[in-house]
Amino acid sequence: MTKHNPTPAVSSKYGAPMGRSSDHLSGLIITDKDSPFTLQRVRLNSGGYDSGGAYWGHGQPLYWWSVTLREDGCRDDDCSGFMRASDRDDAKAEIRALHPAARFYR
Repeated sequence: MTKHNPTPAVSSKYGAPMGRSSDHLSGLIITDKDSPFTLQRVRLNSGGYDSGGAYWGHGQPLYWWSVTLREDGCRDDDCSGFMRASDRDDAKAEIRALHPAARFYR
C-alpha cells in the first residue's frame, strides 16, 4: 500500500474549491484480483475545510477511498474518490453493496 495524501493544498487567490475530483464507484469493475481498498477518514475543521483547503461543508464524516485495478482502470489504474458515511463500517458496506468482491486494508 502506497502512502498518498488525499488532501494536497488547493487554495488559490480565487479561494477554495468545493470538494475535490473523484472517480465514481459505480463505474468501476472490481474483481478479486484487484488490490484491497484503502479507506481513511478525512478530518474537516470547524469551518468544513479539509487540511488542504478544499471546502466540504458539514454533515456525515468524509472518507477517501483508493483502489488499484488490474483491468479496466481509471487514471493509470489508480482509482480514488470521496464519500460520506456515518462511520468506516458504513463506508465499507456502501462500497460492498456496489462491489461484493471489494476487500479492505486493516
